[in-house]
Amino acid sequence: MEETRISEIREYITAKPTYVNENESIHAVINKFIKNPVTRAVYVVDDSNELQGIITIQDILRRISVDFYSLSFLYSEPSFTGYSIMSAIKDSKAADIMNTEIYYVKDDDKIEHAFEVLFQNNAGELPVVDERNRLIGDLNVIELLILWEKRQKSND
Repeated sequence: MEETRISEIREYITAKPTYVNENESIHAVINKFIKNPVTRAVYVVDDSNELQGIITIQDILRRISVDFYSLSFLYSEPSFTGYSIMSAIKDSKAADIMNTEIYYVKDDDKIEHAFEVLFQNNAGELPVVDERNRLIGDLNVIELLILWEKRQKSND
């Protein structure tokens, strides 16, 4: 399996990854997770579909926990600070909350490299980009397990 390239397993890769434009609201991001509950990450792209960042479900949960804290703070002791925090989160754009430390794979990368990137980043999925960093797919751990299982069966 180590010599297999990403391009050779294109049939196993999610061709339409979950993404938002960098100017979309935090509500749009949350709705992407709600509409596709198996999604572990929403990719953030610019108007040219170039990958700009990644928002994980953990990133969203951190934002929401601050929001809940702000709400409880407002009810117990009204203050401008608590209201400001809550408003800032509510008005956030994808670009405001995305992780810009981008990890990805390309078609000519080896599957072994994809596993390394997944493990190094404790990720459940990886964006697949073309030579111009445009988002062209998504490779998740389930798809890699399917590939591994098929290889094991063919070697028996």
